Amino acid sequence: MCFVGVIGIRKYKQLQSPLRILEWYILLSIVIDGVKDVMINQNIRTLWLSQCFNVVELFLFSGIYYHWRTSNRDGVLIWASFIIYLIIWIVGKFSFEPFTGSNDYSSAVSQTIQIGFGMWLMFALLKDTLTSWKKNPMFWVISGIILYAASSFFLFGLFSVMLTLPRQIMRFVYLSNMFFIILQYIFFLRAFLCKPASAGINQPSEGHSETEKTFGR
Repeated sequence: MCFVGVIGIRKYKQLQSPLRILEWYILLSIVIDGVKDVMINQNIRTLWLSQCFNVVELFLFSGIYYHWRTSNRDGVLIWASFIIYLIIWIVGKFSFEPFTGSNDYSSAVSQTIQIGFGMWLMFALLKDTLTSWKKNPMFWVISGIILYAASSFFLFGLFSVMLTLPRQIMRFVYLSNMFFIILQYIFFLRAFLCKPASAGINQPSEGHSETEKTFGR
């Protein structure tokens, strides 16, 4: 995670808005993880911090999706979905999901939004024959978001069932989730390493088509 963050810092001035937002997400994740480690060592609860970070996470991912939207309607839907999630999250804190408990329902909503809009943008990208998806940072960023959101959805969706499973199986599931986190950051690193002409890097543009402006080449 730290290595990917350093790469993003070194390329920050060249990055376009979606990848700059991604870099802020990575740096904030590093800070939050560090704070949580300190709090755990001091026997301080960290659930509330994780739950607050979930809101920030979806806000940043929504910003990334918004910059890669295919139409103004998509942009409205992206932010409308975030507002709906925020309302559910706020209501949950005063009722069915207090800070002292888990946030399974609001997390499921967040992950559904990430996966749903991610798949929609991925479909639009792969349908565009003018775009080389392998060299496009959009493909790698969205793939990383979808991958971890899907694994987290599966993990937390079956959390109550997992508590009844043998310890060895629970350990395997936990390690699998860690693997998906590592794979997600490998995808993010690949996005940062895309060549300048691949749309994630600011370049002077002349005569590009609307498709190229949205997805890059």
